[in-house]
Amino acid sequence: MRIFSKNRCLRTLSFLTFFLLYALQLSVWASKGEDLWKLTEEKIFNGQVHKIYIKMNQASWNQLHDDEKQHGCQKSDDVKWVHARSFVFDDIVFKNSALKVRGNSSRCIPRLQFKVDLTRIKKVSSRQGNEPWHEVHYDRATKKAIKKRDLFGLESLNLRRSFNDSTSENDSGNGMLARERVAAWSTAQVEQIHSTTLRGAPVYRTAYALVEFQLCADDQDKSCSHRFRRVYLVTESINKDFFRMRYDDKKPTFFAMSQACALMDNTGFNFYCLEPKYIEGKKFDEKDSRQRVTAQNYLTGPNGLRTRLKNADTPEKLAQVLDLNNIMNYAAVATTIGHWDSAYGNFNNDVLYFHQPSGKWKLITWDLDNTFDYDNKGGPDRSYDYTDVVSSQRPLFDKLFSFPTTNERTRQRMRDYLSLLYQGDDKGSGLLRDRIVSARDQEICPLNASVVPGERQNLQRAQEMLDYTRDRYQNLKGELSEQ
Repeated sequence: MRIFSKNRCLRTLSFLTFFLLYALQLSVWASKGEDLWKLTEEKIFNGQVHKIYIKMNQASWNQLHDDEKQHGCQKSDDVKWVHARSFVFDDIVFKNSALKVRGNSSRCIPRLQFKVDLTRIKKVSSRQGNEPWHEVHYDRATKKAIKKRDLFGLESLNLRRSFNDSTSENDSGNGMLARERVAAWSTAQVEQIHSTTLRGAPVYRTAYALVEFQLCADDQDKSCSHRFRRVYLVTESINKDFFRMRYDDKKPTFFAMSQACALMDNTGFNFYCLEPKYIEGKKFDEKDSRQRVTAQNYLTGPNGLRTRLKNADTPEKLAQVLDLNNIMNYAAVATTIGHWDSAYGNFNNDVLYFHQPSGKWKLITWDLDNTFDYDNKGGPDRSYDYTDVVSSQRPLFDKLFSFPTTNERTRQRMRDYLSLLYQGDDKGSGLLRDRIVSARDQEICPLNASVVPGERQNLQRAQEMLDYTRDRYQNLKGELSEQ
């Protein structure tokens, strides 16, 4: 009897121990998104100017530019990942990293922008002298070390310098990286009116960096004497980590808009207009026929977005398809800062995300360089619903504005957003104007002092942003007050 009791106690103790350990592991898993958010906020997106050093072969650097020209400055499927001998972020060294050119219209500017991958071990190219491209091969120990590393939890990041945000003496001559940084800040502010995530905002975070390129004549580190420094905007990638941090979603499904046709009528719900990135937590493989069917069903299947939007004939049904607070927040930002090159105006950029727990679709804001009246397409005289910008029907936003109740809710969200950003004196005064002035005087000005004249940002562009905020406020205030 005692033996039985003792064994039963041991079994009970073992079960309790297992249960406690399992509960602890669940707690760790559950908090990982929050922990990663806090870590990246503290170490990367903390308001500091970071110092980055990239060491690579001169021949690889030259070939990057030549390849872009050969592709007609257009995005191509065979864009190469290029070997960087080292990538250093604030004294943290990552040897054998990879980077590739990113962007669309910015692909041929002298100041290329890049995506940096710290864990890539396959299909990484390099060259030296006059030799052709060749794939870099790592030994087993090196592969293992590369695959398990990260930068404060992030495996990749972007170095952005868009065409219209490059330097005043080179490229387009329209330069001021502050445009995109202020736009991202503005997008985050609307969350104060109505929060739509567990933490943060549905927009990428940004930080400034002074990037020094060290180009090597051959495969010897001592020959890397060609050096120059440029200002970049470090931005987080819209990847699995993004959704884990914002929503604790470890198996996200999301699509990228990049061909100026996304969500356009019945022609914009395909992989050309909406490029699948992850489907139910797995990176999309276009060669996987099953995954292709699954991805397409999310868009056009019996329970897909297009079908559900078409059948949403009441505000209540629409609220079952879309996260209305997310969509209204997005609309308030897009129309206020002039984010015309977007899902709201040009059927382009941004990210479409399906939130599995709620069964609703959301928009994630991306690529905010065409804002604050750049090239006048998102000018201050545009209508609040952007119907004077678009060239085709928009099933998503047309539905939102078609019902009097959701139309008025969206207009009220825009009024609340204006009240948050502006003082209401018709001069554009308030938080937004102060943020632009701060970006010019406290961020860009000191950065200009750290680079040679040909690499400096054009501070005069800040005045255009200030003029826009004044005029846009006056027009929106009048339009939104109309019944």
